[in-house]
Amino acid sequence: MDAVNLPQLIALSDYTAPTMPTEQAFRAIWARLKRRMSGPEDPLLQHSGLDQASLAMIDDLANPPDSGPLLQAFEEQFGEWSRDADALPRLRTIVIPPCDTTGTLAIWAQTHGHALLPEPSRIDLTSLAGTGKLPDLTGDGLLVIPRLEQWFLRERNGLHTVRSLLSELARTERRCLVGCDSWAWRFIVKGASADLALPRPQTFEPFDARRLRDWFATLARDSGGVTATFRLTENGEDVLACDDDGEPRNAHLRQLAARSGGIPWVAWHLWRASLKVSVGEEPLSDRAAGATAGDARTVWVVGIDDVELPPSNEDRSLLVLQALLIHGGLTSDEIDAVLPTTGEPDMLAALVTTGHLQREQGSGWHHVSPTAYPPIRKALKAAGFPSGAI
Repeated sequence: MDAVNLPQLIALSDYTAPTMPTEQAFRAIWARLKRRMSGPEDPLLQHSGLDQASLAMIDDLANPPDSGPLLQAFEEQFGEWSRDADALPRLRTIVIPPCDTTGTLAIWAQTHGHALLPEPSRIDLTSLAGTGKLPDLTGDGLLVIPRLEQWFLRERNGLHTVRSLLSELARTERRCLVGCDSWAWRFIVKGASADLALPRPQTFEPFDARRLRDWFATLARDSGGVTATFRLTENGEDVLACDDDGEPRNAHLRQLAARSGGIPWVAWHLWRASLKVSVGEEPLSDRAAGATAGDARTVWVVGIDDVELPPSNEDRSLLVLQALLIHGGLTSDEIDAVLPTTGEPDMLAALVTTGHLQREQGSGWHHVSPTAYPPIRKALKAAGFPSGAI
């Protein structure tokens, strides 16, 4: 991706997610009504003739990591500052969009040899501040604290450690870059006045349709420079085709940018989930064959429906999901510690089954699935839960 297309840093308060195209939103509502009244329209290609692309093929078309251009953007925005011992400001704060399961800031820091302050285990959180055994922040060079959300638990005495860490940051002369998830940031601003020690938090510009288009086209280009053609099953339109001004011709990527809230890894996961390939020996219809006649390689793009919350236990599921977003992920025991009720393993299992959560094997750690984040955020906001800025 060209440097001119990399997202720039903006004030967190200035973050505005891309909006759904008005005409397309109306068309989507009208299409749903028509399907209910008269059945679905005849698409260019029936989904029964398609299959989910293999993991190897998906990686070839949209290869990891899901942090994509943000790794480049971190270096562009922080690289010169990180190498200048006299650079100001001494402390900088970057608020990270939710569902960053890759750890983008930590990857950037490790790649460029910056010191990382590892987060404590959750078991140690309540004892660190009281014993005065916080890590030493002194030293040379940039210190990166990639996940401030891992320094507290939303329970009795669970904020002592993060408050002590914030006090140390206010006193240290060392240059520090602090990363924090957007949901956690709102919580510790309210609960620990984090914005006093870490003023003027920034974040990256949202990924709009043009930025997504450039990124996906780069990912899908093979070693010979050939880019796959991604076509909508409804009408055969080329999703990555642009007009003379470099803007995507159809509304699909504008919809994806709006649906993902401009969060690159959410958009990336939704994009990967929508990719399908033709299966079997059945030939394409004349319409589909005509649409793909000039393609070196055709990949079909289908619509992905939002996953629904368990209808009979929506209140319980929302409590669990908000806690997971605030903390970036929790085990079953930690969920019990931060919720007003206990005994939520059944709800965790249900949300894993519905696709809202992912569970890491071995650790038992649960986190929100990036593809499920858009409907989860919408449901939490509709229910009146405080939410992050992104």
